[in-house]
Amino acid sequence: MNRRAKKYKERNVTVIFAEGDADELMMLRLLDYYKANGWCCNGDLKVVNTNGFPTEVKMHSKLEQIQNHSVDAIVKFRTVCCEYDSDIFELRRQKRPNWQLIKEHLYEKYAMEGFCRIEARTSIEDWMLDDLYGLLKALGLPINTKPKGKSGQEKVSDLFIKKHVVYNRYKGKNNIQKYIDKLDIAKIREARKKELKEFEKLLGVTID
Repeated sequence: MNRRAKKYKERNVTVIFAEGDADELMMLRLLDYYKANGWCCNGDLKVVNTNGFPTEVKMHSKLEQIQNHSVDAIVKFRTVCCEYDSDIFELRRQKRPNWQLIKEHLYEKYAMEGFCRIEARTSIEDWMLDDLYGLLKALGLPINTKPKGKSGQEKVSDLFIKKHVVYNRYKGKNNIQKYIDKLDIAKIREARKKELKEFEKLLGVTID
């Protein structure tokens, strides 16, 4: 008896790898802002927290998981984006990857239309400080409060300590989400247009 081969539909997926909890929350806020301003994602959209620098090994592992968990559809990765802090290289905590080679490897293994990087200069906490007024207001601190520290991470951590909240960008989602949710993402996006230019072009975001 002849059996008809099962037909699988194609599933378009856009994946954004984020370095930590704070990064994941900021990416989700940014995507919500795009959607609220008329942007529509072509297919599924996933923000994947890699809990540390998104290495090629981590990216391959997560993409394979997404493929394997798709039972009734063939996954086509429309876009893969990689978000991380640039200070990880400046402080020599991570060797700068060969991004061109990583891109080639990803294109070889997966059906992809695009790949880009979002380099948070120097950290995602500096993005949060772009709306310092909003962060102080969210924390219930006086608007003239001056954060102490040399880096964005130290300054943001100092502000949370003043609120008696522990700021942990990797294991603190429940502690920090309600504060990040109150930030003016339009203000942050305007300040970070340069870092987001390639990302927005790849996603087809057009906001004046």
